[in-house]
Amino acid sequence: MRFEVGDMAITTVGTDGDDRTIEFLVTPPGAADEGRFAIHREHGQGWETARLTIDPESGGIPVAAVEWAVEFAREYL
Repeated sequence: MRFEVGDMAITTVGTDGDDRTIEFLVTPPGAADEGRFAIHREHGQGWETARLTIDPESGGIPVAAVEWAVEFAREYL
């Protein structure tokens, strides 16, 4: 799914088989490359165990994108 959040585009790439990981691509305004990060939650664990991982080649990820993704993940993980 692709979402327009402010002046950036955020795309959900997919989830793993147990729907415990959501990957996100973010394209900030004026950026040539997309940033990639994921939010994970262990099966059977609560939200407080969730983790954020950022692709080391993504450079900086806008905090607003992470904030939006956290709210999205809370609904779907």
